[in-house]
Amino acid sequence: MTASPSRLLVGTLLGLTLGALSACATSEATGSFDHSAWDRLLNDTIRDGVVDYAALSKRYSELQGFLDALAKAPFESLPREEKLATGINAYNAQCIAGVLKQGKIKSVRDVWMFFKRTRFVLGGKELSLDNLEHDILRKMGEPRIHFALVCASKSCPKLASKAYTASTLEEDLAARTREFLSDKTRNYLDRERRVLHLSSLFKWFKSDFQANAASVLDFVKPYLPEADRRFLEAEKVKINFLDYDWSLNGTF
Repeated sequence: MTASPSRLLVGTLLGLTLGALSACATSEATGSFDHSAWDRLLNDTIRDGVVDYAALSKRYSELQGFLDALAKAPFESLPREEKLATGINAYNAQCIAGVLKQGKIKSVRDVWMFFKRTRFVLGGKELSLDNLEHDILRKMGEPRIHFALVCASKSCPKLASKAYTASTLEEDLAARTREFLSDKTRNYLDRERRVLHLSSLFKWFKSDFQANAASVLDFVKPYLPEADRRFLEAEKVKINFLDYDWSLNGTF
């Protein structure tokens, strides 16, 4: 007997529902979180770190779906690498959502206390961007998060065009750190004057970088281009911290 269209529809919906529940159960059982929705959005709307806010605005329902999933995620019980990856993705996604909610702003500095007033739920707990960065992620002992967290500003690290995941977190954080330090608009070495110009991130979060290194210089050396690293090993240099450009890191 041929099934009626209504039965086929019910069967299809039931299959999708059971599949979603199975995926959710598998995710919880393995201590992982599904970042694929965020990965698709980043791949489609980020080009060399420049954020297409107009395109993201048109796909806000997809972004909201990811944020809703984060709100229900078992964040506190995730394994360390998964928790870091999820926290970084949550910060970047919520920062973008915060910008979109404000409209066509030119800088997050145009919004009073943006990082404190942009609030959301992660793992059932209400947080602000500041809470997530300073009270959770920084306390996890991984200073390279500062090259993955993107505060919607030009002097921030470039937003990666893919989501962070536990399985590739180590290589991705190393790559983001090297990329940030080799970007001469953010950091550069003046050999003639023997001055290493660094992002203000290294001044603001000095204690994080020195937690496992004798100095900021010792932290950055392994991630610098080889020629710069050899120069710094042979010469004494002064460190200068560059002004921070808070202009929006994308277009509407």
